[in-house]
Amino acid sequence: MISIENLKASAAFMKMLMWLISIVFFLGCTKTIPAVKIAEESMVQDCAYVATLSETADPGRSLDNYRPSEHQAEVLERAANLGATHIVWVYDFQIGSAAVAYRCFH
Repeated sequence: MISIENLKASAAFMKMLMWLISIVFFLGCTKTIPAVKIAEESMVQDCAYVATLSETADPGRSLDNYRPSEHQAEVLERAANLGATHIVWVYDFQIGSAAVAYRCFH
Protein backbone atom coordinates (compact mmCIF):
# COMPACT_ATOMS: atom_id res chain seq x y z
CA MET A 1 0.00 0.00 0.00
CA ILE A 2 1.22 3.50 -0.83
CA SER A 3 1.66 5.79 2.12
CA ILE A 4 0.69 9.45 2.16
CA GLU A 5 4.32 10.50 2.81
CA ASN A 6 5.42 8.69 -0.37
CA LEU A 7 2.70 10.43 -2.39
CA LYS A 8 3.70 13.84 -0.99
CA ALA A 9 7.37 13.19 -1.75
CA SER A 10 6.52 12.07 -5.28
CA ALA A 11 4.36 15.14 -5.85
CA ALA A 12 7.10 17.46 -4.58
CA PHE A 13 9.66 15.75 -6.83
CA MET A 14 7.35 16.05 -9.87
CA LYS A 15 6.78 19.76 -9.15
CA MET A 16 10.52 20.39 -8.98
CA LEU A 17 11.09 18.38 -12.14
CA MET A 18 8.43 20.34 -14.02
CA TRP A 19 10.00 23.65 -12.89
CA LEU A 20 13.42 22.52 -14.08
CA ILE A 21 12.06 21.39 -17.44
CA SER A 22 10.20 24.70 -17.84
CA ILE A 23 13.36 26.69 -17.09
CA VAL A 24 15.39 24.65 -19.59
CA PHE A 25 12.78 25.23 -22.33
CA PHE A 26 12.57 28.92 -21.49
CA LEU A 27 16.33 29.38 -21.65
CA GLY A 28 16.51 27.39 -24.86
CA CYS A 29 13.88 29.58 -26.50
CA THR A 30 15.31 32.95 -25.56
CA LYS A 31 16.97 34.87 -28.33
CA THR A 32 19.85 37.20 -27.69
CA ILE A 33 19.85 40.59 -29.30
CA PRO A 34 22.87 41.11 -31.53
CA ALA A 35 25.40 43.61 -30.22
CA VAL A 36 25.75 45.34 -33.58
CA LYS A 37 25.66 49.12 -33.52
CA ILE A 38 24.09 51.20 -36.26
CA ALA A 39 26.59 53.76 -37.49
CA GLU A 40 27.20 56.38 -40.13
CA GLU A 41 29.94 56.07 -42.75
CA SER A 42 32.23 58.52 -40.96
CA MET A 43 32.14 56.40 -37.79
CA VAL A 44 33.53 53.28 -39.51
CA GLN A 45 36.38 54.81 -41.53
CA ASP A 46 39.07 52.91 -39.58
CA CYS A 47 37.13 49.65 -39.35
CA ALA A 48 37.51 46.42 -41.31
CA TYR A 49 34.89 45.66 -43.96
CA VAL A 50 33.04 42.41 -43.25
CA ALA A 51 30.27 42.08 -45.84
CA THR A 52 27.37 43.74 -47.60
CA LEU A 53 24.17 42.13 -46.36
CA SER A 54 20.66 42.29 -47.79
CA GLU A 55 17.27 40.76 -47.12
CA THR A 56 14.27 40.86 -49.43
CA ALA A 57 10.59 40.21 -48.99
CA ASP A 58 8.88 37.12 -50.35
CA PRO A 59 7.86 38.21 -53.88
CA GLY A 60 4.45 36.53 -53.60
CA ARG A 61 3.59 38.11 -50.28
CA SER A 62 1.35 41.12 -49.85
CA LEU A 63 3.26 44.08 -48.43
CA ASP A 64 0.24 45.57 -46.69
CA ASN A 65 1.32 44.21 -43.30
CA TYR A 66 4.97 45.32 -43.56
CA ARG A 67 6.72 46.12 -40.29
CA PRO A 68 9.58 48.64 -40.57
CA SER A 69 12.01 46.51 -38.53
CA GLU A 70 11.18 43.27 -40.36
CA HIS A 71 14.26 43.18 -42.56
CA GLN A 72 16.44 45.16 -40.18
CA ALA A 73 16.37 42.40 -37.55
CA GLU A 74 17.44 39.78 -40.09
CA VAL A 75 20.30 41.94 -41.37
CA LEU A 76 21.46 42.72 -37.81
CA GLU A 77 21.41 39.03 -36.87
CA ARG A 78 23.41 38.04 -39.95
CA ALA A 79 25.94 40.81 -39.24
CA ALA A 80 26.35 39.61 -35.65
CA ASN A 81 26.85 36.02 -36.85
CA LEU A 82 29.68 37.25 -39.09
CA GLY A 83 31.36 39.05 -36.19
CA ALA A 84 30.50 42.59 -37.23
CA THR A 85 30.35 45.31 -34.61
CA HIS A 86 28.78 48.08 -36.71
CA ILE A 87 26.54 48.40 -39.76
CA VAL A 88 25.76 51.29 -42.09
CA TRP A 89 22.32 51.11 -43.69
CA VAL A 90 22.29 51.39 -47.47
CA TYR A 91 18.51 51.21 -47.82
CA ASP A 92 15.41 50.03 -45.97
CA PHE A 93 12.19 49.72 -47.99
CA GLN A 94 9.14 47.44 -48.00
CA ILE A 95 10.78 45.16 -50.53
CA GLY A 96 14.01 44.74 -48.57
CA SER A 97 16.89 46.15 -46.60
CA ALA A 98 20.65 46.29 -47.11
CA ALA A 99 23.59 47.33 -44.98
CA VAL A 100 27.36 47.24 -45.02
CA ALA A 101 28.86 45.43 -42.02
CA TYR A 102 32.15 46.42 -40.35
CA ARG A 103 34.30 45.11 -37.51
CA CYS A 104 35.69 47.95 -35.43
CA PHE A 105 38.43 47.52 -32.83
CA HIS A 106 38.03 50.87 -31.06
